Amino acid sequence: MHLTDYDIECINKAKELIDANLGTHFTIEFIAVKATIGKTKLTIGFRQYYGMGLYSYLRKQRMIKAAELMAETPRTIKQIAGDTGFKYASNFTKAFAAYHGLTPGKYRELFSVH
Repeated sequence: MHLTDYDIECINKAKELIDANLGTHFTIEFIAVKATIGKTKLTIGFRQYYGMGLYSYLRKQRMIKAAELMAETPRTIKQIAGDTGFKYASNFTKAFAAYHGLTPGKYRELFSVH
């Protein structure tokens, strides 16, 4: 798919929206409206431009942020789960362990600066 400069600008708006709101649950439709681009062009264009789908990007950014929070703050796992868009700490723990290869508690034990 050919992406125009306007398409790329809109895709970047979508990325910025995600980055600024990692704890918020978004639908692709909502992101598309906020970024002023069609849903299909957003999903295909985002993958083309950033090399991964919207939800893969969101999950990656949430896991990066979660790791930072685990290492740099005394916030509880439940609080960090909420900060990164997880309603349940158990789902967060599974996602964190799958992404990082360690449970959040073990990650904090190894990498905490406190």
